[in-house]
Amino acid sequence: MLKKDLILIKEGLTEFYIHNIDQEAVPSKSMNVFYNKRMEINRDISILAINAYNELYHQKNLIIIDSMAASGISSIRMINECKNIKKIFINDINPEAVKLIKKNIKLNNLEKIPIQIEISQKDANLLFSEIATNKGKHSSETEKKPNVISIDPFGTPNLYTDSAFKALQNINGLMCITATDTAVLFGVRPNVCFRKYLAKPLYTEYSKEIGGRILLYFISRIANINKMGIIPLLTFYSGHFIRVFCLTFKNKKQISKSFENFGYIIHCKNCGYRSSINNSILKIPKECPGCRNRENLDYAGPLWIGRIHEINFINKMLKLNEISKINYKKRIEKLLTFAIEENNKPLSYFNLHKLSQILKLTSVPKIKNVINIIKQKGYQASRTHFDLLSIKSDLDISLLKKILIDTQK
Repeated sequence: MLKKDLILIKEGLTEFYIHNIDQEAVPSKSMNVFYNKRMEINRDISILAINAYNELYHQKNLIIIDSMAASGISSIRMINECKNIKKIFINDINPEAVKLIKKNIKLNNLEKIPIQIEISQKDANLLFSEIATNKGKHSSETEKKPNVISIDPFGTPNLYTDSAFKALQNINGLMCITATDTAVLFGVRPNVCFRKYLAKPLYTEYSKEIGGRILLYFISRIANINKMGIIPLLTFYSGHFIRVFCLTFKNKKQISKSFENFGYIIHCKNCGYRSSINNSILKIPKECPGCRNRENLDYAGPLWIGRIHEINFINKMLKLNEISKINYKKRIEKLLTFAIEENNKPLSYFNLHKLSQILKLTSVPKIKNVINIIKQKGYQASRTHFDLLSIKSDLDISLLKKILIDTQK
């Protein structure tokens, strides 16, 4: 690998090399070393999340696993921008990626810093298994399980979730999981979703939220198999991926109680009615509670129907974002603020452009005005980070349609 084959890029506080040939390539497995510029916001938010976790839940030195590191940009940014890292595992199965990681470590003068850096070229499941069973090079040290694990694959994370939970600290561990197979989670490929995530998706205007909740349900069930529960700290969608940050706990009664967060969404394709049902699929009605239609009532699930964010965690991230030097500062502030606003609202959201089209309105009312009208009528309403053209509210869709029609008078 010659320097003329590489190009220097900067993210946050970190400079790093990628292959020249990969710079303009469409992100795919065929790249020499995978790199996706659009995932920079994922890395930005992950830095904020790890620092928030360190302050709120684990105020000690951190052991981190970046299991699919590619060029190493995420790992090196963690080293440069996160506090209190004791040790970091930087791993990728691609030998070209490992060569590039070592080059980028050298570029950032990280060979002699106090942080222990362990670079490996392994399948992520093998690495997790070795750490869980205390095998491999690191076994010469008597150390606790990692506090933070990041899984960021090209596609589904389902193959790695079980072994990752076996390796992670089971009380107050931070699991960070990305899914980029959004067509599967959003209901475009329903059979594949059922095979990969054990749940039925639904292709509708709020598919992004349904996909995030299916992913959360899947992560929670795999945690349960490993005698753990999870608390979602932040679940966010951006562009073409979903990223989940969740905290582990180990308490049988608390795990059993968390089953209340499992359920289904019912949706009427005739009138747009939607609602959530706790746990049992047998509770799904035979006809739409809104229009009494029997033919167009559908459902999604099982999925997570509880809260998908933790407000104190997000507030801490917002404060850290204010003093950070990341590139997507304003965009992240907006995303996190909307996440706080949407957290206590019912499942699903209403896309005002699509509703206006269905109602054949001459213009789309301003979101801010619609939210104010809904609040004046005594209902809750907010923006949602899942879709900037949509609102969340606890009012019935028939009343929302009337409000939209009235704005044209």
